[in-house]
Amino acid sequence: MTGAVAFRELLAGRLEGDALERMVRYAELLETWSERHNLVRFSDRRELVERHLLDALAGEHLLAGEGTLIDIGSGAGLPGVPLLVARPRWRGVLLEPRKKRWAFLKMVVRELGLDARAVDRRYEELSAEACFDLVSARAVGGHRALLGWARSHLVDGGRVALWTTVDGEREVAGEAGWHVLSWPLVGLDRGRLVSLRKCST
Repeated sequence: MTGAVAFRELLAGRLEGDALERMVRYAELLETWSERHNLVRFSDRRELVERHLLDALAGEHLLAGEGTLIDIGSGAGLPGVPLLVARPRWRGVLLEPRKKRWAFLKMVVRELGLDARAVDRRYEELSAEACFDLVSARAVGGHRALLGWARSHLVDGGRVALWTTVDGEREVAGEAGWHVLSWPLVGLDRGRLVSLRKCST
């Protein structure tokens, strides 16, 4: 975008070093591909960074130490890619059944050198043995069905992180077998980040 503010400037202070460089490259790829394939909606670079990248990074604090995440319905890689960029000791699976988005994710993993793989399936099709420390999903419906699946695909004490709305939070608030915490998403009046920790068995 001619005359547009630089992604590095918009992300400065939020990330540094290699993580900053990777996130800038990811933003550039999102911008280019979205012009042709409508991956994400944004009016300018500031909105792309604030509404999508920083929104995804709101869950960074849920990735302590090291572990494995699976990003359900990853689409353009949100929130999975920003989380893996910010937490390089984590590995990831970016699950996206739509072929164009899956192709984009494969390219992103390669370009950014992420310890991740893009998989073109739905979560219901994964092996029963697949197990993760974190299941993430942004703007994906069917929360109760997802929690039912996650119950047998999370390690003890594992989490599900949902980027959702106030209504989505209400849907899962009373689910048995989960400890629920939530935070408002900055810039979204009804946006909520909901963390559900699987109760130990």
